Amino acid sequence: MTSSSDLNKIVLEGITYAKLEKHKNAISFFDKVLKQDPNHVDALYNKGVSLLKIEKKKEAMTCFEKILETQPNHVESLTNLGNLISESGQFAKALMYYDRALQVDPDYTPASYNKAISTIRLERFDDAMQCLNKVLDKEPDNISAIYYKGIVLGKLKNHELALACLDIVLEKEPENYEAMFYKANELSEIERHQEAITIFDTLLKQYPKNGTIIYAKARCKAGLGENNDALVLLAQAVSYYGKTIKTWAVKDPIFDKLKEDGRFKTIVK
Repeated sequence: MTSSSDLNKIVLEGITYAKLEKHKNAISFFDKVLKQDPNHVDALYNKGVSLLKIEKKKEAMTCFEKILETQPNHVESLTNLGNLISESGQFAKALMYYDRALQVDPDYTPASYNKAISTIRLERFDDAMQCLNKVLDKEPDNISAIYYKGIVLGKLKNHELALACLDIVLEKEPENYEAMFYKANELSEIERHQEAITIFDTLLKQYPKNGTIIYAKARCKAGLGENNDALVLLAQAVSYYGKTIKTWAVKDPIFDKLKEDGRFKTIVK
């Protein structure tokens, strides 16, 4: 029987391979340990992490679940299970795991961050803001958290503050196209439509057939009263994303002045 210290050394060898992104090699070391001790927490956890890296999510989930059988307060496993469940679209269920992790360690930033993402998906924006602020208290330069804070502020109609967050992101990551898109949307919300259009045009050079961007530009044109251009763009957006765009347009008050126009009715019918 291999001693506990020798098993730990084998785990460390596996971790070395994992750091080199040689995850299949790493897993072979973790498996050596697990043959001797099926409940070895470090081997199970690091095997789970390597399995995630090679997209074997079900097997990774099994590793994290096995850890919780003997260590139900293992914060990292709880958080990783939350992430995997969130990826399957079960956001409310994922929150149960994040909350369990945060009960054990209220300062565990990955749980707060990922809880924020799930609460955004559930449109619980006040809860998301609390989580993101908690992350940023610990990690004020966390660009991903700043980005999502900008998104949430926009949803909460705090458009100027949203813009400030997105500008911080773009200062660090000037080619972050998602941040550019949301910045343009926020500009549109405060009727700075021409500035928004300039950004949408930049994005359309990269993504000329993106119906969402084209629709967003159509909204700006409608906001400027450039109705013919708005209708042309709206028709183009519908040609790419069909029913989704039609649904948005019918509900969108920015098109109210066009909704009795026969051309609008034809586009969205």
